[in-house]
Amino acid sequence: MAGLTDTDIRLDDNWQITAAAGGDALLVSGLECFLQDIRIEALTQEGEVFYDETWGWSLLDFMQSQDDELLRLEIEQRVRTKLARREEIDPESIQTTIEFLEDVVAIRSSFRFVDSDQTVQLDVELDRVKVEVRLV
Repeated sequence: MAGLTDTDIRLDDNWQITAAAGGDALLVSGLECFLQDIRIEALTQEGEVFYDETWGWSLLDFMQSQDDELLRLEIEQRVRTKLARREEIDPESIQTTIEFLEDVVAIRSSFRFVDSDQTVQLDVELDRVKVEVRLV
């Protein structure tokens, strides 16, 4: 899991490596790296990475589910648990809402960093084919 002081390879909106003019891969660090890591984890199923079997939100588990209060609570708890694992995030600040819109499940989460008033909003949309994650 990347933290606020880490550096990684910058990925574009299509999850491809961003190349510099000289052909080298561009890097991302600090807050951008941290938020990129959250986006990648939200797209990942648990067990997909060999170094951490619990990394990944496994949101595709909810794809063919019927909307009900128990399902909404399960999704909310999964998102809260995954975000709260990150020591940089204030677990008390995590807010999540879920909407079922035709063939799309829209998950909107927000959180603040520990000892900060900065709020980050993360939107995740699930449809029958893919998961899309956007930082707002």
